[in-house]
Amino acid sequence: MKSKLLCLFCTLCAALCAIIYLPACNTPAGTADLNLLEENIVDDNYDNYYEIFVYSFCDSNGDGYGDLDGITSKLDYIRDMGYTGIWLMPIHTAQSYHGYDVKDYYSVNKQYGTLEDYEELCTAAHEKGIKVIIDLVVNHTASSNPWFVNAVNSRNNVAGADAKYRDWYNFSNSPQSGYHANGGVYYEGQFTSSMPDLNLDNADVRAEIDNIIKFWTGKGTDGFRLDGCLYYYTGNIQKSVDFCKWIKETAVKYNPNAYIVGEMWDGMSTANLKEFYKSGTDSFFYFPSHGASGTVNQSLNTASANTYWNSMTTMLNVANGYIPAPFLDNHDVGRIAGVMGRNEEKIKFAYGLLSMYNGNTFTYYGDEIGMLGSATDPDKRVGMLWDNQKTNLTKTPPGAKTPEYVFDGVKEQLADENSILSYYKLCNNARNAFPAIMRGTAERLASDDSSVLILKKTYKEQSVTIVINLAQREADAQAVGELAQSICVKGNITKEGDALHMPGRSIAILT
Repeated sequence: MKSKLLCLFCTLCAALCAIIYLPACNTPAGTADLNLLEENIVDDNYDNYYEIFVYSFCDSNGDGYGDLDGITSKLDYIRDMGYTGIWLMPIHTAQSYHGYDVKDYYSVNKQYGTLEDYEELCTAAHEKGIKVIIDLVVNHTASSNPWFVNAVNSRNNVAGADAKYRDWYNFSNSPQSGYHANGGVYYEGQFTSSMPDLNLDNADVRAEIDNIIKFWTGKGTDGFRLDGCLYYYTGNIQKSVDFCKWIKETAVKYNPNAYIVGEMWDGMSTANLKEFYKSGTDSFFYFPSHGASGTVNQSLNTASANTYWNSMTTMLNVANGYIPAPFLDNHDVGRIAGVMGRNEEKIKFAYGLLSMYNGNTFTYYGDEIGMLGSATDPDKRVGMLWDNQKTNLTKTPPGAKTPEYVFDGVKEQLADENSILSYYKLCNNARNAFPAIMRGTAERLASDDSSVLILKKTYKEQSVTIVINLAQREADAQAVGELAQSICVKGNITKEGDALHMPGRSIAILT
């Protein structure tokens, strides 16, 4: 009996300690009532993705660096926001703070935690209906990676070098564009001299990449984001496409449902993007949608239904039956809040327009609260603002200026039904409630107003009609069905008989 009482006492003490010492990055309760719709999640590879730079997201142990346990503590927040997938920027031991120069593909950056922490994150995410994909950076490695050190030393006849790695990178005996000198040899490094390019024609290199994919799939990873696809074979599109095909085929050996999304950054052109989709890769980021010159901003600025409709149909034609991956920004480009001139109404509506596109949308962490960042890459990767008191704000990445936050933090925006965060949540909820928004065959319906787009999307037995008033002024439109959800930057949509009365920059979803 004494033993049982002691156990009960210990349990109560542990529970009390857990309450007292909750990590500071836990989101306080208090969520605005948004009258959210019941979700209708389909078990496939269509999802709302949330991109996370681990370093700057959530610090669970007080050392100033975001970590995997911090993300685990935020999974309820992420899922409550309507995100059903997360993409983690590089988590491996690396040479630089950003992680895109990997030293060890089978480890986790010590600042971020351990392999066990990663497995626990994946398990917890899966329990909440969230997929986890990670960056697969195999165009190049770090110059300090033992593979490269041995390769160079072997070619320079340094004693003790492991000749196994001699041909793992691309070498030349004379200077070439994109090559760098090391001793008596030149090696390819299209990004920088500290990122030597792997020889992807080497059978041993491919076997190693195969093993890396197998290893991380075994840890619970649901797929991979491919970095720098255009540079797998610089100047040779077809070989780069073929390598993407090989990666997809390799990934599905270990997980038949593996989701692969590639970065094929070639300006705003779609010509090469169409070629890359021939690889059978699930998705490629749709760069024409992002930024000031992107299709979303152009549609918003022109208030043209034609512009928006044409942009969506072009994106679908490029994907050619695969899953488009439109986005507003990411870790390499200026954040959307800056692109929109810090205008809250425009920030919201930009996401609303993105959300009505087919495919998988990708949101960069902090965009849902209007975070800023545009000068250098580190400026685009500053700490997540969890509350206005900057509680447990992570350290600023090396090279970044003083972070600037012009909108409220997560805690405050969660409690405000008119916040940017609440608007993002409404958009994600609509996508989760109506599978046809992401997946449906789109048909444009007639409208008498050039700023009002009426489109019908059909997926299996479900059809929804989406009415978008792109103008800042009020507009009337025909109500094709019952009003199921209103997404407004201000005001409310009303329905009288067969007529919709829509405030400026609003979206109506009808069934």
